[in-house]
Amino acid sequence: MFRYILLILSFSFHANSARADEPIEYNKWYSKNGVLYDITQTQDGSPVMLSIYAAGTKNANMVVSYYSQGACEKNINTLIMDATDFPAEYRCVPDKMGKINHYMVTDAGSVNYLVERLKSGFTVLLQDNIKVWVENFNNPKYGVAPNFW
Repeated sequence: MFRYILLILSFSFHANSARADEPIEYNKWYSKNGVLYDITQTQDGSPVMLSIYAAGTKNANMVVSYYSQGACEKNINTLIMDATDFPAEYRCVPDKMGKINHYMVTDAGSVNYLVERLKSGFTVLLQDNIKVWVENFNNPKYGVAPNFW
């Protein structure tokens, strides 16, 4: 399941942009085939991709991916949402300059916590430095998020 979600996520990074020279449109929600997509940023400006599948259902799950400095960490099993630890599977891909972090949250209650906060108009803070904005969450654009890079 994790590989399937990462595959969908990786295609969404590249597959739906009109042109490669277009700037990334941050904090705009997109929806297609039951998946909500958003690109936001860390405090230092690195892009963050969120994908939420089956929002509001008992099958809801989410992937959060972003680039950061440093080496991959071990024994991470939580994603921090609004200063609370939620169970998550963590995968890291080392890179020459840092790492690509992937958090997969499969506990529907945890994912739906985030969904309900956004539906109610609240900004959610992930990992203490990623703001997930409400923007058009209740009325997302059709499609998948534009190029990630």
